[in-house]
Amino acid sequence: MMKRTVTTLIAAGLMLPVVGIFAASQLQAQTEPPITDMLLAQQGDRPGLFEGAGRGDRAERLIQELELTEDQVTQIQAIREGSREEMRALHDNLRANHETLHGLMASDATEAELRAQHEEIQTLHIEVADKRFETMLAIRGILTPEQRSELAELMEQRREEFRENRGFRGNREERREGRQ
Repeated sequence: MMKRTVTTLIAAGLMLPVVGIFAASQLQAQTEPPITDMLLAQQGDRPGLFEGAGRGDRAERLIQELELTEDQVTQIQAIREGSREEMRALHDNLRANHETLHGLMASDATEAELRAQHEEIQTLHIEVADKRFETMLAIRGILTPEQRSELAELMEQRREEFRENRGFRGNREERREGRQ
């Protein structure tokens, strides 16, 4: 009995860093979606382009910068709406499978059971990526070559801003200097 308790405590201790890293990566992914997610991808339960609190100004700016027509906006909304339920179901399934894996890690599950659960999660990640890609391709087909080029430039600017902000957050000395 004592050996089992010690083993469980050791397993839980080893899992804490893994869970922490996973949680941090999920939080980062949810805090600032890339511009392509706003326009081209589906975010499960998150509001999409042209809807939801806090995104309206950015979406309106994107519509103006790309000079989207009303017809293009309507078509993009229809594409996104068409994939919304499937994406929501995939994300729910992914969440449930992650919870199952966490439960298995704390249990006496075999390595084979853990690997099988991990493979299921990997398969779901691929399904999500494939669905996002299909949505992106459908929306890409609506954009003119000029709009696609402009979107690529905006995406690069956004990536650069993200890199700069991320680097700043990671350097404590620069943050301290900024407060003074």
